[in-house]
Amino acid sequence: MQYMPKATINSNQKKAIEHKSGALLVVAGAGTGKTRVITERIKYLIQKQKVNSNSILALTFTEKAAKEMSDRVGDVMPLGYEEPWINTFHSFADRILKKDGLEIGLNPSYKIISGADQWLLVRRNLFKFKLAYFRPMGNPTKFISAILSFISRLQDESVSVEEFTEFSKKFQGDGSPESELEQQKWAELAHVYSEYTRLKSEKSVLDFGDLITNTLLLFKSRPNILKKYKDQFKHILVDEFQDTNYAQYDLIKMLFDASEHDRSLLVVGDDSQSIYKFRGAAVSNILQFKEDFPKADMVTLVDNYRSTQEILDPAYKLIVNNNPDTLESKLGISKELKSKIGYSKISPEVIEAENQEVENELIVQKILEILGKEPQFTFKDFAILARANSHLEPIILALRKHEIPYQLVGNRGLYDRDEVRDIIAFLKILINPIDSVNLYKVLNIPTLHISHTVVAKLLADTKFKKVSLWQSLQDCDDDNTKTLLKKITDLQTHMAKFMPAELVYELVNSINYLSQFTKVETVDNVLCIKNLDLFLQRVKKFENDFYSEKRDTPTTNDFVDYLELVVEAGENPAQAEVEDIDTVNLMTVHASKGLEFPVVFMPALIAGRFPTRNRKDPIMIPEELIRETLPTGDEHIQEERRLFYVGMTRAQKYLFLTYSIDYGGRRESTPSGYLNEIGITTQKVSPTELSAARQNSLFGMASTFRDPLALEPKSFVPYVLSYSQIDKYETCPLQYKYAYVLRIPTLPNSALSFGSTIHDTLRDFHTKKTFDKNVTYEDLMEMYKNNWQPLGYLEAEHREQRFEDGKDILRRYFEKHTNEEIKHKALEKNFNIKIGDVKFTGRIDRMDDLGDGKVEIVDYKTGQAKSQKEVDKDEQVTTYAIAAKEAFGLEAEKLSLYFVESGEKISTTRTQEQLDAMKDKIRLIIEKMKRGDFEATPGIHCSWCDFKEICPFAL
Repeated sequence: MQYMPKATINSNQKKAIEHKSGALLVVAGAGTGKTRVITERIKYLIQKQKVNSNSILALTFTEKAAKEMSDRVGDVMPLGYEEPWINTFHSFADRILKKDGLEIGLNPSYKIISGADQWLLVRRNLFKFKLAYFRPMGNPTKFISAILSFISRLQDESVSVEEFTEFSKKFQGDGSPESELEQQKWAELAHVYSEYTRLKSEKSVLDFGDLITNTLLLFKSRPNILKKYKDQFKHILVDEFQDTNYAQYDLIKMLFDASEHDRSLLVVGDDSQSIYKFRGAAVSNILQFKEDFPKADMVTLVDNYRSTQEILDPAYKLIVNNNPDTLESKLGISKELKSKIGYSKISPEVIEAENQEVENELIVQKILEILGKEPQFTFKDFAILARANSHLEPIILALRKHEIPYQLVGNRGLYDRDEVRDIIAFLKILINPIDSVNLYKVLNIPTLHISHTVVAKLLADTKFKKVSLWQSLQDCDDDNTKTLLKKITDLQTHMAKFMPAELVYELVNSINYLSQFTKVETVDNVLCIKNLDLFLQRVKKFENDFYSEKRDTPTTNDFVDYLELVVEAGENPAQAEVEDIDTVNLMTVHASKGLEFPVVFMPALIAGRFPTRNRKDPIMIPEELIRETLPTGDEHIQEERRLFYVGMTRAQKYLFLTYSIDYGGRRESTPSGYLNEIGITTQKVSPTELSAARQNSLFGMASTFRDPLALEPKSFVPYVLSYSQIDKYETCPLQYKYAYVLRIPTLPNSALSFGSTIHDTLRDFHTKKTFDKNVTYEDLMEMYKNNWQPLGYLEAEHREQRFEDGKDILRRYFEKHTNEEIKHKALEKNFNIKIGDVKFTGRIDRMDDLGDGKVEIVDYKTGQAKSQKEVDKDEQVTTYAIAAKEAFGLEAEKLSLYFVESGEKISTTRTQEQLDAMKDKIRLIIEKMKRGDFEATPGIHCSWCDFKEICPFAL
């Protein structure tokens, strides 16, 4: 539930929203409506000041925050407006480099790598780095992660390869062993930084740090490009400014021209909530802002619309201990938050438990107690926020014991999920059947129906006969084990011709693995299906990356080898989440940033856990290369205190801070020092008191427990719809549900892969032609190779044939259009329009300018050409005409489908009546989705449906 009703705009918020020009620092405390200030300012600029939306740039830190901001703005904007640039720093830089990176020699088809892919790039080229100091022979890969972290910090500080190489030359040995080692260390790091950068360039890949540093390089080396964007972005807004690093702040300062009277820069932040030092965030940026912009105005937001005063007061007592390294101290302002809710007579509680079991049981009983006395609350109003994911694991056991539904939010660990581990284990035994550990895992897969008795007998035979588990399985007479052996043999045969994603799909189907999750739509079942889909997406990404790098077909062995390496590198992607679910929320405090809950628990608050021990980077960046101003106090303790403050200020009404004196160690635990700073008396709870509380909390609770179905009706309608979703629903509503609601994994599709390859290549071709009229056929072929997607082809011969087909298609296209003068209005233009209360989104391949606000929309099609009659009825291009008018204010005078395989372009038109009819049709489909109308419509399409194996209605 929403504890606090939507507030009106207060006077200080209004000042920020209606800021005229120049720089403005908005110091916005927790729960004071900072995101609302940014979104309302964007709306104010467009609606009241009649500012061109394309001149507004809003930057934030997460895709989720950018999406939320975009959605809020889109909800109230009139038809015909173009979306402002609302991006994360990295997606903004990516957008700039995709468009103008050619100016500094960047391949526009570059791929972005992160985490494990960076580690693998170094690992596979380890000996090119010529490591000595950082390559212990017993463990040659030991320092890879540390070196990559060091390079990332250099990028955060905007230290180039050349600058660091020059710095490394300062270390001249004096003949002593110590100085010689120091010289070797810095020279080696400089070489590694240079070689790593060269390797990325050679392979046309960028890491996230490169996105920012290359954009800075582009702006510094091409003043004309910088001027273009400075002229465009007259109004810049930055959310979570306290989380910027030096390079990101540098980017902001380059784009904003304070001397121009019609420009504005609004940064919103709170130094008390700067919690990303480990990602390079420099809290000094917000402390430095007034010095960089001495004429900047400042607004302080202290009216809190989230929490009661009983919660805010101890939180303030905590955070003032970071003085004098705070805005409050440096600028002489007050940041003491004042609750607009007022006092509730419910104080936060600090509770000490005798041991961890009692602490976890206490949390469960508090949940039940509050549910009993506050009927307006449901499970999703509760959050348990821990310093680390590992601190949540014991609490999960207590929640399961009491059958309380829960969900881990923002949690890593996809490869640790049972449903994913089952599939990985099966892949490994296909490669190596005598791997007894993974074979044992496979024997326990529920859909194989091998009884525990049979498994126990197999283990006993293995031990008694001193043979492998695989041999015992082959000797077994059980029918289900014989079936398993045949499946293994069949799948091993498929391995020779199937790429990994196809094999995973075949494996899942052959053992009927999804059947255990599709019978009832519980939270756990839907999460399992979505996790399997996430895993299959990882397999598909591996195939694409493998082919791009090696121009060869990856095998299942290649994928399993890759998987073992990325796990060694520390990668374990996020698990799936299901939104709009009535479950208790479990997450780290970091993951809770920006969220709020009526009831918050913060467990395991002991020294060594919160604050954590200070684990410094293995390779520290030298202080003289750190651009930020370092604090006078203990940097680590201050950062942890800010994190504790963030956790406390997520609570709206109830806040419980708990710890145990016994977590299983030899010594008693010491309470976190932060608990002393907040000034709340500690309560001690014994097992006896807890038992009595349990009886009280359980009284009358039977109605609280219910089978939590995973999906509420609103979950059936995504906030964003595309034409492909509409088309799938029209074909069969149940097919739509399988694909977009349950997200059941599907096999890669060669037609989609080929179509995407051609689309991306033609985009790059026309983009480059806007810069360089002399684009050659060889250039086009290089783009084609870089964009080639190898997924979904039946076999290597099929893929190779289609690759040659693509070369022929592009050769004919080049010969026909290379000398053609086309005035493009846009290439691959994304759009968002509102139809009903749903955002309808898509991408138009090409809009050619016909003058007077009229355009020709060109949609590339691979496959067989359609007749004129079919083109006249094409619904997808109709939605593009709607988008051209409503999103960009352009009239689509001509709509053309360009069938690239035949070289034929067939054009059509649409009347306003046809556009209105299409919108009415989409509205009707949305209403059916809202009603949960997903009745199957069996027909000839069943024969090519991805879900025919599990659909009970398939013909």
